[in-house]
Amino acid sequence: MRVSNNENDDKVEIFDDEKSVILEHKYDGIHELNHPLPRWWVVVFIGTIVWSIPYYANHIDGPTQAQELAIEMKVIKEKQKRFEAKKVGFSEAEYKKIVADPKNAKLAKKLYKRKCKACHGAQGEGGIGPNLTDKFWINGKGSLADVYKILDEGVVDKGMAAWGPPLGKDKVMAILSYVMKFQGTSPKNVKAPQGKEYK
Repeated sequence: MRVSNNENDDKVEIFDDEKSVILEHKYDGIHELNHPLPRWWVVVFIGTIVWSIPYYANHIDGPTQAQELAIEMKVIKEKQKRFEAKKVGFSEAEYKKIVADPKNAKLAKKLYKRKCKACHGAQGEGGIGPNLTDKFWINGKGSLADVYKILDEGVVDKGMAAWGPPLGKDKVMAILSYVMKFQGTSPKNVKAPQGKEYK
């Protein structure tokens, strides 16, 4: 539609493709066109109204959002409790069994190279992370159980990843056996001791 530029001219030119949608309503020389919304949009809009009726009826006497959250949190805590119950801590007997298997020794070396070398060095001399050759420990006291816990659960604030979830208990224990072999060694370029000494 084209409106005349002349203020005194009330003529309006109507294009051919607008003739089917033009309405009688006119204001300031401008005719209104009836462009209906797309059919899919109208169907979706009506559908949301229809869906809202049973939804509203279901939630009149239903739980509030706070109550729903409390229910969900209860379920999460129960699942977490069951998970923690299944998760057994460090077992020295199990550790000795894993260490005794020659396959695990080879696996431990490979896993250390892939997961630990970047931070602790090829020979445990340290780098981004602390060295693994001395009796100084930032976390724990250097016992098998303490080092296992660090490997398994990680230390978030120190940038130590938790390797338990992705690797599993057997692999973590294999890495533990490899890490503990660094104790008392003297590799080149060893990093200065960090943490507290435990003898």
